[in-house]
Amino acid sequence: MIAYLNGKIAAKGENHIIMDVNGLGFRVFMPSGDIARLPGAGGEAKVYTYFYVREDAMELYGFRSESGIEYFTKLLSVSGVGCKAALAILSALPPSELAMAIIGGETKAITRAQGVGTKIAQRIILELKGKVDTQDAIGVPQGQESGYSPSADVSAINALIALGCSPSEAQKTVTQIPAAGMSTEDIIKEALRRMSNGI
Repeated sequence: MIAYLNGKIAAKGENHIIMDVNGLGFRVFMPSGDIARLPGAGGEAKVYTYFYVREDAMELYGFRSESGIEYFTKLLSVSGVGCKAALAILSALPPSELAMAIIGGETKAITRAQGVGTKIAQRIILELKGKVDTQDAIGVPQGQESGYSPSADVSAINALIALGCSPSEAQKTVTQIPAAGMSTEDIIKEALRRMSNGI
């Protein structure tokens, strides 16, 4: 119903913002990382939203990117995961890290989210594993937006996992490399160099 809001940040809370859109104040619950990256009070912002309606409440959940909305709705499709749990998970793990945790079956990574136990984490992995792939785990690194293609990154991450790296470590290392114009082999070499040097 409400796809996004475009307006001024009126206030920030621990898990929500108040957004002024043409004189109307909207309370929007958001992951803590997204809130931190928004401008301060008075700053302009665009927030993608999910409108949640139940018998006793109507709530807006917001994200800085469309991938946030995508993963929020994927989490809600898992039995036993509600809006608060989904928001807690995306506060602990941005979409790209959540995708890698699901692919790699990393239960502990998901249980870092407040109030999310091992059984729920295992259910998330079981029910969503077939709905994400390595491509989901690749964001566009800063400075590479123009003509950037993540296919070499995906191949490099898959190769590093095959070499014994954890999915989250492989994803984190590769996405920190300014890989525009680099071959898959070059990305793998650079990633292994960074890992061996503790970068």
